[in-house]
Amino acid sequence: MLDTILNWVLRGVLLAFAVGAAVALAHLTRAIWRERRERWAVRIALGMILLAGVYTAGHARLLVQREELEEGRRMYARYGDPRRTEQRRGEVRGWILDCSGSEAQALARYAMRDGDVERVYPLGEATANLVGGGRDADERDYTVERLFAEALREPVSLAEAGQLHAAGTDLRLTLCAAPTRAAWELLRGTGNPGAVVVQDVNTGALVAYAATGGPDDPPLGIKSYAPPGSVFKLALAALWWESGLGDPPLPCPEAIQVGRSLIRNYEMRGRGTVQGPTGMLMPSCNTTAVHMAQQMRERLGEEAFVEAYRRYGFEPYQERPPTDTTRAFWSTSSDAWARRMSPAPARIRIGEKTGRQEWAQLSIGQGPVDVTPIAVSRFVQAIGNGGVMLQPTIEAERAERPEEERRIMGAETARKLQRAMLAVVDSGTARSALPLLEGLRWDLGGKTGTAQIAGKADDGWFAGLVFGPDGRPRYTVVVYLRGGGPGGRKPAAVAAGMTRVLARTMPAPAGRGE
Repeated sequence: MLDTILNWVLRGVLLAFAVGAAVALAHLTRAIWRERRERWAVRIALGMILLAGVYTAGHARLLVQREELEEGRRMYARYGDPRRTEQRRGEVRGWILDCSGSEAQALARYAMRDGDVERVYPLGEATANLVGGGRDADERDYTVERLFAEALREPVSLAEAGQLHAAGTDLRLTLCAAPTRAAWELLRGTGNPGAVVVQDVNTGALVAYAATGGPDDPPLGIKSYAPPGSVFKLALAALWWESGLGDPPLPCPEAIQVGRSLIRNYEMRGRGTVQGPTGMLMPSCNTTAVHMAQQMRERLGEEAFVEAYRRYGFEPYQERPPTDTTRAFWSTSSDAWARRMSPAPARIRIGEKTGRQEWAQLSIGQGPVDVTPIAVSRFVQAIGNGGVMLQPTIEAERAERPEEERRIMGAETARKLQRAMLAVVDSGTARSALPLLEGLRWDLGGKTGTAQIAGKADDGWFAGLVFGPDGRPRYTVVVYLRGGGPGGRKPAAVAAGMTRVLARTMPAPAGRGE
């Protein structure tokens, strides 16, 4: 308040000086004119008075329109210079190419339609949520087409630089046309809102992405929170093995009482005793997960959980949840992409004040824990990459030289998680996917998740790894279906379908076929 008052006082003083100077100058000019002195001095004085008047009027206008101007600056920072809108409509943007770099597989290009050249998006709604196009394409803000606009409009050569409407530079993405189309068709076939995210394990590249949502909606797989359900047990198992607790027999009763909360297994199935974290993950035993969390809390303390979950990409908090975006999430050359498309941090409320009931809920991915599908995919990518987490990217040049490498777990822990995920599909909660994989030399491992939402149908998750013919993890495949639970049904089926598509369309290691 004091700053505002001082600001206006200073403005008043300056205005008073200006008015006084103008009056004095006017009197001087009048006296000179009457005495018929040199007229050139009079002309200079009149010009100075005129300039002072213009300056005063302009400054007054700025003060009156201050709010409007500030809003314009904010719009400029968000969308770019609106004065260039008409000019940009006439500019030729570069093509948006898929991972192959082939113009025949372009995700956005120019084509002739009814005698006119138009910007077309061959995959239609399949890429509308991320690349651009689809219904109401001009209203979509969270797209490659918008956020890489400057790069797409850069002249393709020096010869073009002087042209009024220069041909733009092509942009090659890591997204591959065939898997992206298949991801959209599989997602649409479920009848549920949701997202499918596929990453290259070794580079962090986003290979396929499909999500539901209209032009006003941020990409569901990148910007929307959801509770992860039993998918979060992968993090619990990682911490258990990282802490050197081995594979002892663990209890798996049908239910366990924690304070006033009764934690049940799916369909109230008890399994007596299971062998270590793998035995917990295969049938997704909730009661075993609660037992493991309580035992580690007593032996390791809360701080061990806080440090581990933060390392895995899940930000612990105690009172107020973090809300800022994770600006260092992407490996990107576009400030606009980092600003608009960085997801909010995956978060989990945990600490000294976390009660036993809340602690039990957190161990099974319920309660105060929120994740995004892309954050889950990044965690699974690290499991497939021997415990090393990479920054996701959509830019092919970035994928060819991964920059940010961060070890979040030991290589042996990552191998144990990989084997456990394969067991989940072979004989655990995702075994319904096995018939869909028949005849493939590729394999699928993963973890199912079913998140209970009060008053709504359960959400369904599948967080998986696709293994190539050589037995090594090659891709993540994360499926999230809002209201599409349990995870071992629709989500697992979508993941199996994606495995078949990847086996058919993506290059296999040298000398190996499908």
